[in-house]
Amino acid sequence: MLINEKDKDGNTPLHLASKGSHPRVVSILTWDKRVSLNSLNNDGKTPLDIARNNSGNIPSFRERLTWQALRYAGAPQDASAPQAPPDTVRAKEPEKPQSTDKYKDRVNTLLLVATLVATVTFAAAFTMPGGYNGSGGVATFIEKRMFQVFVICNTIAMYSAITVVVALIWAQLDDLELLNAALKFTVPILGLALTMVCVAFMAANYLVLRNLNWLAYLVLIIGSFFLLALSILFLPLCFPTSVHHPISRYILHYIFLILIILFESVIDDKKEE
Repeated sequence: MLINEKDKDGNTPLHLASKGSHPRVVSILTWDKRVSLNSLNNDGKTPLDIARNNSGNIPSFRERLTWQALRYAGAPQDASAPQAPPDTVRAKEPEKPQSTDKYKDRVNTLLLVATLVATVTFAAAFTMPGGYNGSGGVATFIEKRMFQVFVICNTIAMYSAITVVVALIWAQLDDLELLNAALKFTVPILGLALTMVCVAFMAANYLVLRNLNWLAYLVLIIGSFFLLALSILFLPLCFPTSVHHPISRYILHYIFLILIILFESVIDDKKEE
């Protein structure tokens, strides 16, 4: 079968697409049931082995997408090879300490964002929309549903951000395994915190603008649009390294395609410049 035909080096089209880091091509081939995911080239490598070892010290985003497409398809890898994402494994190699510095920069960035979220949400708890009713210290809009949404989302955001801060403090202990675990744990929680901040902001704005319906609903529409954009941008950072359930793979497939399209459009713009 031509789709599994090998060249003189034993590479199939999937091997070559993986070697060239073409995530869209790899994704299309892996969805074709006729394509063999476990074929070996003359060096005894599967397409996933090539994608895993193709990048340099710090893999590019294109290489990450290629590796992820193969993992989602259930492509096998040499049992002796590490199964973690490319940058995670390379970070554990003692002969390349510069990758550790890259991780620390990422940790410090996440720590800064989480600290800002915690600070903002803490302040918002004492500057309630609508203020307080009289001298009793009770919020004016306490009976309003949107106010209750605001309070709940603000609370979730603050405690999520504090959890991220504490977890990232543990990541500063120069233990690479602990650092990798902290990153995997904190990124989804930070995404939840940012999402809750957006929802709380929308609820607070709607609450104070509710007497002007068109503006209140416009705020909700604009907020919903950017909340969707935030989800599309943030979800790939929380992708699992592999997907075993077919339904999960179908769901992630469309998000993955959107990500590839966005990435390729950026590359095309750079080429035109």
